[in-house]
Amino acid sequence: MKKKILSSLFLLVLLPGMLSLSSCLKDSRFVDFSKVGALVELPLAAYTGLGSLTPEALPIQSTPQTIPVVVNVAAPKALSTPLTVTLAVDQAALDAYNTAKGTAYVQPPPAAVSISSLKVTVPANQHTATLNIQVNTSLLDPSGLYVIPLTIVDGGGQKISNYKTVLLNVQAKNQYDGTYTIQGYVHRDADLTLGGPFKSGLTEELSTAGATSVSFNQEWANGSVAGGLNPLVATVDPTTNVVTVTSTSNATVTTQTGYNSHYDPATKTFYIAIIWNGTDPAHRSAIDTLTYSGPRP
Repeated sequence: MKKKILSSLFLLVLLPGMLSLSSCLKDSRFVDFSKVGALVELPLAAYTGLGSLTPEALPIQSTPQTIPVVVNVAAPKALSTPLTVTLAVDQAALDAYNTAKGTAYVQPPPAAVSISSLKVTVPANQHTATLNIQVNTSLLDPSGLYVIPLTIVDGGGQKISNYKTVLLNVQAKNQYDGTYTIQGYVHRDADLTLGGPFKSGLTEELSTAGATSVSFNQEWANGSVAGGLNPLVATVDPTTNVVTVTSTSNATVTTQTGYNSHYDPATKTFYIAIIWNGTDPAHRSAIDTLTYSGPRP
């Protein structure tokens, strides 16, 4: 008798679960992923986000460098036949970005960029293929604002994802480009507010101004920018690592005689001394040690 009662209780507990499972299997809210279609997309666009720039910093050299742009077929299972996807250089997308952000990016000079074909074929039973862009950075202005805008315009019969456009922000950067921490002294007559040791934690961005040159600002001890001197341009002799400094706004700025202004590639550090408006270092001069701390934002 006890066994019959226990069996009946077991069925009463199990039956609702069985009914629930049966209901779930018939519920249309559960997706059969084997029937989900494919989406053609650019993973770079998904990574950086819609309407964002994808930075591509390349060394300055005459030998072309490759920027790979991967095309992905997002699907639970790879297609059994090859799929040809067509992209286009999309000036309208670049115009829309400039309008939205208030910027003035342009496409690189045609001579600096080569794309052999804007069609890529994803092989059968695979998910990806790559479009390669060749860039000759020696033909780019280091201060230029360049973007290569690419958009998928034909998915080869498959649906195109929202992540179809990539804005490749091509930047020609030399090996000295980056953010640096500064230590040093600056002399400006007897003005101790502006002269004296730099405060701790001061940083400066050194931006590419040429194949071996970087542009940066001289700053006073209180962290204010020395407006009458800037921007300064430090040029490295790639053979000797000797550094010379000039200014685009003050012709009297020169590298200080008697100081070994140089770049140490092992520690990525600039040792620089400059003088301006005279020959007496106690009058107007600065001695800086600039140590690399990371890439520029």
